[in-house]
Amino acid sequence: MENIESVTRLEIWHRDFNLSQKDNLDELPDRHAVFGIFGIVNDEPVNCRYVGETDNLRQSVKQLFQNPEGQGMKKFMQGPWIQMLSYQLFDDTSVEGRMAIATRWKQQYRPDIDDDGEYPGYY
Repeated sequence: MENIESVTRLEIWHRDFNLSQKDNLDELPDRHAVFGIFGIVNDEPVNCRYVGETDNLRQSVKQLFQNPEGQGMKKFMQGPWIQMLSYQLFDDTSVEGRMAIATRWKQQYRPDIDDDGEYPGYY
């Protein structure tokens, strides 16, 4: 039977990409997950930049900071923005099951990013 936990949200920090050298990525679970990377306004996730599914949440989020795909994602993850991570952990869900959930998240949150790291149309 599929064990699904509720969605968790938190600001994420990588020591190499902020002046205070904050880092909390090692605190992330190394478990199966569906996750989204958002901007943050008034402590709420906004303007989704990325949605994905993974076998290892901690490793995938670190990878997005260290080696993001595309110029816009690189500017967002390594720039001055504060990132909000929303994630849902899974114990016994197949890759196909997580992909289906990630597809629903994409339909709901509409991840997008321009070459400047901004959410298109948000100013």
